[in-house]
Amino acid sequence: MGNALHVRKRVALASLVTAVVVIVVIIALSVSLTQEKSRNAGMAEPTVSAPDHYRLPDTITPISYNVTFWPRLEPDDNDLYLFTGNCTVVFKCTRETDLILIHSIELNFTLLDGFHARLTGLNGPAPSLKKTWLEDRTEYLVVQLDGPLQVNSSYELFTEFVGELSLTQQGFYRSVYTEDGVEKVIATTQMQPTHARKAFPCFDEPALKAVFHVTLIHPQNTTALSNSLASGRTSFEPTKIMSTYLLAFVVCDFGHIKTETGSSIRVWANKKAIDKGKGNYALEKATPILAFYEKYYNISYPLKKSDQIAIPGFVFPAMENWGLITYRESTFLQDLHESFYEDKEMLVDMVSHELAHMV
Repeated sequence: MGNALHVRKRVALASLVTAVVVIVVIIALSVSLTQEKSRNAGMAEPTVSAPDHYRLPDTITPISYNVTFWPRLEPDDNDLYLFTGNCTVVFKCTRETDLILIHSIELNFTLLDGFHARLTGLNGPAPSLKKTWLEDRTEYLVVQLDGPLQVNSSYELFTEFVGELSLTQQGFYRSVYTEDGVEKVIATTQMQPTHARKAFPCFDEPALKAVFHVTLIHPQNTTALSNSLASGRTSFEPTKIMSTYLLAFVVCDFGHIKTETGSSIRVWANKKAIDKGKGNYALEKATPILAFYEKYYNISYPLKKSDQIAIPGFVFPAMENWGLITYRESTFLQDLHESFYEDKEMLVDMVSHELAHMV
């Protein structure tokens, strides 16, 4: 009995000591937290526009892009396939800032009065440029201004640049195929997920949607395609408001077939494949699939045309560029009578998937 009472006293004492220690720790943490908050209150918050941040700040909203590209389908003296281009992006200032961050990587800029860009105000004068530089780690073109942009005012940022039509299948690149023993080159794009910045300076995040005005300069014996219908030989109608990763354009010498009724669906591929009827099955299936989606969702297809194009050597099965879907050639081109059932089934599944993105 005495031993038990002694044990209970020791347990009670230990519990009391533990409780005191816990209280002391809580008080110490509270004091430390209060001191830290006090120190932080006296410090300025880091700017959200810092060029070492990977996400764009909420200071600017793009409205439209006017982009012109001239892809060279022949190598230069250094055996490089290049493209030249210029971009005018119209944007609105939504929060006062003296720093413009716009995505760009692997582009060589033409200096304009010593700067990588030129800024123009659309509602009044724009602040002059103080400094511009390329931040490779976060893939920005940084424009430091002498004064702040005005909230709710709109501006134009103009750039000229040169890039390489590489074989990386990122941004604006080249694809190579052989026809009748002759090597041919097409210029095409893959902007998803974050490769539009390799084709032109842009606010390359999906939420920052805008309208795109595209012009392609290309040889007379080639065809230029983009998300919209061509409104001239090389210029295209403005796109719908959309994300940068859905922008697409192609310069090629392909042939095509198209629907005669309903939504304008066109299938593009190398001319020999089109002549052999290898695009017929895709066109035959795409037409009722798109009509089914329109009826099922009670939403009309929002664009004036839907191009489906077979890209030689494309590493992805397909890409849902709005109005210009790119497909892996080996999967997309099927012989109506000789292809295996499994290959046709895979094609229908792929076309159904991509067209589901369109409505």
